[in-house]
Amino acid sequence: MSGRYSLAVTSYKHYSDVNPLHWYWPNFTPKEIACKGTGELLADHTALDMLQEFRAIVGVPFSPNSAYRSAKHNKAIGGAPASYHLQGRAFDIPITKKLTRDMIHKAAKKVGFLTVLDYDNFCHIDNRPQPIYRDYRSKK
Repeated sequence: MSGRYSLAVTSYKHYSDVNPLHWYWPNFTPKEIACKGTGELLADHTALDMLQEFRAIVGVPFSPNSAYRSAKHNKAIGGAPASYHLQGRAFDIPITKKLTRDMIHKAAKKVGFLTVLDYDNFCHIDNRPQPIYRDYRSKK
């Protein structure tokens, strides 16, 4: 891995431009982390190191529903204007039978993702400096 204290951020016009020798996160592909709308990729090494550690802790394979988002795609899907997805520092983790909400919360906290937002089918985690927890699940 690139190292927990790396401040590197690498930008690519398209995830297919990534040199495999410069991709340090074995449980995730550049395509999984790239913008779903444009294919652009902003790899924040610290956030990806944390995501890789998160994956090791949960021990369950998953692909983020959303990771980096280009400004164009973020606007098109109604994302928050100051979303941490725009910086490549946020990940939407799907909730499954094997990867529960409780597992996500515990691993996120252990790794240092201070923000956890609960949605019906996923948890948003990011590494902003101040802790935030909000529950956006629909009330049935």
